Amino acid sequence: MKNSQLRQYMASKNKQWITLPGYLLVLLFHSTLVLGQRPLERSHSLSLVTMVPLLELERKLIDNLDNYTNALEQKLQIIRSQITVMRAENEKGGRNAIFYLSNPLNAFSLIRRLHQDWIQWGKYMEQPVGISQIKAFDSWKDELPTELDLWDACAGIERIQSLYDLKILDFINGNINGKQYNVSMSSADILSVADHLAIKSRPSAAVQWLQEVPQRLQEERLIIPRHLLIDEVEVLRLLAESHFKEKHYSKALPLLHNCLKLKPYDARLLRLWKSTQDLIERQPNPFPKDNKEQKVPMANAFKLSCNAPHESSTRLHCFYNFTTTPFLRLAPLKTEQIGLHPYVVLYHKVLSAREISMLIGKAAQNMKNTRVHRERKAKTSRGRTAKGYWLKKESNELTRSITRRIVDMTGFDLADSEDFQVINYGIGGHYFLHTDYFDFASSNYTGKRSRQSKVLGDRIATVLFYLSDVEQGGATVFGNVGYSVSPQAGTAIFWYNLDTDGKGDPLTRHASCPVIVGSKWVMTEWIRERRQIFIRPCLPPAKGGTSTKS
Repeated sequence: MKNSQLRQYMASKNKQWITLPGYLLVLLFHSTLVLGQRPLERSHSLSLVTMVPLLELERKLIDNLDNYTNALEQKLQIIRSQITVMRAENEKGGRNAIFYLSNPLNAFSLIRRLHQDWIQWGKYMEQPVGISQIKAFDSWKDELPTELDLWDACAGIERIQSLYDLKILDFINGNINGKQYNVSMSSADILSVADHLAIKSRPSAAVQWLQEVPQRLQEERLIIPRHLLIDEVEVLRLLAESHFKEKHYSKALPLLHNCLKLKPYDARLLRLWKSTQDLIERQPNPFPKDNKEQKVPMANAFKLSCNAPHESSTRLHCFYNFTTTPFLRLAPLKTEQIGLHPYVVLYHKVLSAREISMLIGKAAQNMKNTRVHRERKAKTSRGRTAKGYWLKKESNELTRSITRRIVDMTGFDLADSEDFQVINYGIGGHYFLHTDYFDFASSNYTGKRSRQSKVLGDRIATVLFYLSDVEQGGATVFGNVGYSVSPQAGTAIFWYNLDTDGKGDPLTRHASCPVIVGSKWVMTEWIRERRQIFIRPCLPPAKGGTSTKS
């Protein structure tokens, strides 16, 4: 069997996906190592809760390093204590060598020490220190974050800074979105983000980050060990390459001169210097490249949605819902209207702190990477940076109680609807603008429907529970209409995805803005339309339209 065939066969045997239709988040259930590939679940930065074990790992590494220093200190103490004794004896003989050696005991002891003791000292010096600590470190290497983990973390940091237009200098000094925190980025941190931007062909942004490194690097030389310091040449080279890609050759050339002073025989630097010099000679006054790097339209819309001011309509109000089910006459729901077209409401205090703690506790031990998924087609792009856990609605009394509560909130039958999905976002965790429906009823839908979607139908509505407060960022925004809801633990938002004719409502296009500071937990319930055939509410026709929002 050929290698490519073997890879496909092993992948098909080891990876199992839930392929429910629509923009469903697909979870990789079985971690695999297919021909050297690492498990997807190891993407630590996609969920803050899965980063918690990294702190414990770092604690063990610090303790192990401390034990290593203790072993070194013990050896040093032994050597230093004996040096004092040996030096005193040697100086005693050195004051009058003949007188000292005339005593046979001194002469004999000198011969014996040099023949025996110093051989043993040589062997003692050769003995490695910290063997057990080195073995312990090796055993933990597989638990360390990988290159892809660092890539995702850099992407999250860059997403926060760029999407919210935060000043880079303030950001790296811990002044995040106007609030000062007791934390800052090291020169190695900054270089990693800049390198990430350079690889993504965003040299202009890379330059802005790299310009903050030299001063910080000078300060760190006094407090950071040499083996942990970043290479100054690496910083200058990356800065020169970024200027070169921007066609700022006159800025790149002096940086390359400085690099070559430190590494005069580096072939890579010499080639870049020669190319820069040639281009300057050919184009004495080169027209610089436009600093506006190409941006994806969706990313622009996403940024606008997360930064646009959101004004409340004067028609909206708060009220108690007594009417959806008979039970609400005894325990009405505190309801806040977010918008009417599309109809979006926010329910307050629908989950208790104990319920939230139980949901998070259950999910935290079983988080898997989420992926944006269309009908029969998974998308591997980072359209959503989070991890999730599917929780069956009938798994325990808690989930059954929440299911009944959703019935009270919506009036829908949840018998055939999807399981709960508990989500935790990571560094700069986000979800691009998207819709929850599949739009099966639209004449534009050309995809092949799965058997399940043919039976259950489209997603008629969505209920999104917030399981945590978020200090900064993380809002749910409806980009087409300007609605914005900030996470507040215990609340839930509800909206209809379909018009009464069964077609998707494009006004429900929404996004999760990047989390700036905080840990965002949500739980989603997507309600299918099959069971709602007789209970689906039909509102009067909207003005200027032929269909209404269900």
